[in-house]
Formats: sequence, C-alpha cells, structure tokens
Amino acid sequence: MAGLLTVSCACLAQSGTAFTGYGDVPVKTPDSLLRKVFLATDIKTKIQAVQPLLAFHAAHGTTDSVIFYAQQLISSLDQSDLPAADKQSSQVSLYLTLANAYSENGLYDEALRFYLQGVRIAESLNNRGAINDNKLGIANIYSARNEYDKAITAYRELLNTDPDEQLKHLVYERLGIIFLGQKNFPEAKLYTEKALHYFQQQHQEKKELQAQLTLGIIAEFNHQEEEAYTIYNNVKNNAQQHQFFDLYISAGQRMGDLLISRKEYDNAKTLLSLVYSNALQWNDLKAQLKVLNSLRNLYAVTGDYKNAYALMTQYLGISREVLDKQNKKEINELEIKYQTARKEKEILNKENELNHQKTIKYSLLIGFLVILLPVIGLLYLYYQKLQAQSKLNTTMEEMNRQKIAALLKDKELELLKASVVGQEKERKRIAGELHDSIGGNLAAIKLQLSHQTSVNKLETLIRQVDDTYRQVRDLSHDLVPQKFANTGFAELISGYITQFNVPGNATITFHAFPGDEIDRLGTSLKVEIYKIIQELITNAQKHSQATKVEVQLTQLDGMLKLLFEDNGRGFSPETVKYGIGFQNIRDRLKLFDGVFTIDSFPSKGTVIDIEIPLNPACYEA
Repeated sequence: MAGLLTVSCACLAQSGTAFTGYGDVPVKTPDSLLRKVFLATDIKTKIQAVQPLLAFHAAHGTTDSVIFYAQQLISSLDQSDLPAADKQSSQVSLYLTLANAYSENGLYDEALRFYLQGVRIAESLNNRGAINDNKLGIANIYSARNEYDKAITAYRELLNTDPDEQLKHLVYERLGIIFLGQKNFPEAKLYTEKALHYFQQQHQEKKELQAQLTLGIIAEFNHQEEEAYTIYNNVKNNAQQHQFFDLYISAGQRMGDLLISRKEYDNAKTLLSLVYSNALQWNDLKAQLKVLNSLRNLYAVTGDYKNAYALMTQYLGISREVLDKQNKKEINELEIKYQTARKEKEILNKENELNHQKTIKYSLLIGFLVILLPVIGLLYLYYQKLQAQSKLNTTMEEMNRQKIAALLKDKELELLKASVVGQEKERKRIAGELHDSIGGNLAAIKLQLSHQTSVNKLETLIRQVDDTYRQVRDLSHDLVPQKFANTGFAELISGYITQFNVPGNATITFHAFPGDEIDRLGTSLKVEIYKIIQELITNAQKHSQATKVEVQLTQLDGMLKLLFEDNGRGFSPETVKYGIGFQNIRDRLKLFDGVFTIDSFPSKGTVIDIEIPLNPACYEA
C-alpha cells in the first residue's frame, strides 16, 4: 500500500493534480466534545452534550459516527422519565439527524422510516419547520431512488408552503440534481446557480461546494471537460481544507472518470485506487459503489477483463451488503462502536485520572450532603403534606358543592313530580264529582220534569237542564280523556298506528307485552307514552325515508321499555343537532325518571331505546 501511495502521488503530481490518501480516518473527534458526553449525568445534559458531537460528524461526512451517537441518545431518551412533550421535541431533532445520516450512507429504507416518524411527531407538536425538514428528506429519498416525478411533486409542494429562504434554496439544489438526472441541463443549471448564490451569501461552505460539484457534472455532460475538471479540482482542494471528506471522495471520483475519458489511464487508476482506499477506511458504501464502477470501466476500456470481472464481483457484493443493511430494522452497532472505540478509550482514561484527583473533594462534598439531605427530605415531606392537605380541602369543597347541587336538583324533581301527581288527583276528583254528583242530580231532575203533564210550561226548563247535563259530561271527559279510560292502552296505540299502514308509507308494527299490565298504567303515564310514540312516528315519516318501523312496549322487572326501530337512512348522533321534538321527549321522560338513548349510523337505520322505572304510583288506583 505504501508503494502504491508513493507511485500514485508521483503520477498525479506530473499531471498537476494532487490527491491525498489516508491510512486512518482523518476525522479526530475533539476531546472536549467527548468529555461533555461522558460527564453528562442526566438525560437533559446528555442531549445538550451530544448535539454538538452530532453536528461535528455530520459536517465532516462521518455518517457512521452520527448514526452511532444518535441511536445511543434515542435509546436513552426512550428509557427516560422526561415529560412526553419534552421527549417528543428531542425525538424530532434526533430522528431527522439519524435519517439524514442513513440517507448519506445510501440506506434509503432506514432513512425513509425515520423521516416518516419525524413527520408524525412534528405534526403532533405543530412544528412547521421540522415538518418541512422531514418532508424535504422524503423528497430527497425519492430523488435518490430515481423516482423523479414523485420527488418533483414533493419539492413543489414544499415550495407552495412558503418555506424560509434556507429550505427554499435547499429545494432548488435538489431540483437541480433531479433535472441533471433527467438530462435537462438548462433547468439543472438554473436551479443549482440559484442555490449556489444563496449559499455563498450565507457562507455555508459545504453546501456551496456541493452546488459547485453539481455544476461541474453539468459542465461534464455538456462536453465542457476542462471546465468540469477545474471545478472538481477546486471542490476537492476546498473539501480537503475544511475536512469535508464525503465531498473530497465525490470530487476525486469525478476527476478519475474525466481522466479515463482523456485516456490518462495510469493517472485515473492511481486516483481512483486512492479514492476507493479512503472510501473503505470511512466505510462509505455509496462512495465504494461509485468508485468500483469507475475502476471496472477503466479496466474494461484498457482490456484488463480479468480485473474488470473481479471488480464487478466486488461491486455486486457491496450492493448486497447495502440491501442487507436496508432490510435490517437497526444498524449493527458493534461495527460502529469499533470505529469509535479508540476515541472513547482515550477520553475514559483521561476522565479516570481526573476523577482520581477529585476523590477527596467529592468525599467532603458527600459528607456535607449526608447531613444536608435528611434535612431537605424532612422539609420536602412537610411541604408535600401541606400540598396534600390543600388538595384534600379543595376536593372536599368541590364534593360538597356537587352534593348540594344534586340535592337541590332532586328536591326540584320531587316538587315537580308532586305537582303533577296532585294535579292528576285533583282532575280525577273534579271529574268524579261532576260526573257522579252534579251529573246524577241533573239527570234525576230531568227525569222528574219529563213526567209533568204541563208540557208547554216545562219545555224550556227541560231543554236548559239537558244542555247543562251535556256540558258537565263533556267537562268530565275533557279532564280524564275517555279514550284512555275506556279503551285498552295497547289497543289504543294499535288503532293509532293502523292509520299509517297505507300503500306508499312505511310498514309500522306494534307489539305490547304483557298487555294487561300495560293497560293498568296510570293515565298520566299513558298520555305521555302515547305522545312520545306520536312524536317518534312523525319524525320517522318526515325524515328517515324508512320502509319498515317496529315499535315494542314491554313491562319487565319493574321497568317499562319502549323500543323504536326503523331501517331508514340514519344519522350521526355526534354531529346532528336535535330539534324541539327530541327535546320534548326528554322533558316528558324527566317527570318519570326515564332515560332516552339513540343508536344510529348513516345508511344503517335508527334505534331509540326508552326506559322508565315503574313504582306503585305509575299504575291506576
């Protein structure tokens, strides 16, 4: 390898292009970042400590480290006792970071899974920025999979949400890449230059270099090879300076392809071998696939088919590895830990030394806390006791208010019922007096007067007495309706329903059980049940469009049950606004402690269930 590196650098120096090969991963995590993570003792501190570490590795393209630290933090967060809102707020950021890292690694299925989870949580928090960031990631996945129509639709939907300038120009950058993939070079250049101008204004070096790399590819496809080579070389040098090693590899691979097209095969072989070596060191599978494909083309064009076939076999092996990783639910954390083990070991050794020096100070502090904590504990218990007593007093006051309100309501219902019962008794008494006493007396007077011989003198008197008798009889029948007193209640309802069973109307059936018990119900209850049935049938005729209606009246176990069912169009009880008819039914049932439930669904008909508890006062005396 050392010899290969020496020859490679010499060859490239002759062509005016230098490319550095690394024996180790060139990104060394600052000890200060690792120390903060190690010293974090609670989840909030750990979240604050890991965020700069994630940003560092994301900026330098070391995505495996991003995945490892993000997964560790997500696991700790899931096991923590943070409030749900705080936990979700952190999850949104971590899922986005993890999804971006998976996407950079070419593991699009895993990336898409975390983007979708991030969108769901962001929508529950109404976090518009996080929603757009995750939707941008989803659109990028479509683009990477060459699903250009879906990607363009997703990008334009983002632009229609009036995003901030950063997100808008990120979309422009991705649209440039898509149009490049579709060979629409004018559109690709237009969108990429818009994005580049914004990134330059904002001094976003990595995004600026990414946009320049895209412009280089556009120039290459337009057969402007010299311009493309210059752009690639500039991106490579600046990426190396800022340690953007993912861009460093991409630019080097594109330069290798241009050297192949120039037929500078030795330089191309050396450059692509170094790029592949770095891609292996950084475990960048996507970069490995691209470089292997370039090397395979190089060996094929130079007639070395044996090596070309070997590289093709290696290419297929890495492709299968990518597919295997995409199909896993979790990435293999052991491999990632291996890459970061040395750094963690170094920081652990330093922290052990530091802890040893602080042992005496900690001992003194612990001794002080041993004395202080019991005092704090006692104060806290006393405070908790005061809080509990205050809550108990508040609860008792609320319960007392509810009891008083319930008693007042019960008393109001009792007075209302007593009033109704008193009115009913009084009506019966007056009716009886009018019919039995006054009516009887008048009938006797009429009979006596009708036997008098002087007809001319008594004719007027007889007529007046007869009129008085009819008035008294009509009055008594009005006070106690004759149809409820002289006709069986079940028979009365059946007679009422019969008038609706005509061609063109719904078929209405009525069943009463047991009939003799129902006939014994009190007149006031009969009147209210009769009116309720009238109201329900009227509503069904007007609104339900039913072809079949069934009414059942049952007295069972001290309970009067009225079941009304139709096969009409139904409705949604949660959204419908009940009219005055249903309100009248509820008011009538309140007099007898009745309950009223509705079970209905659009196009599934309606079932109305009424239950009235019966007591001795509900029957005829």
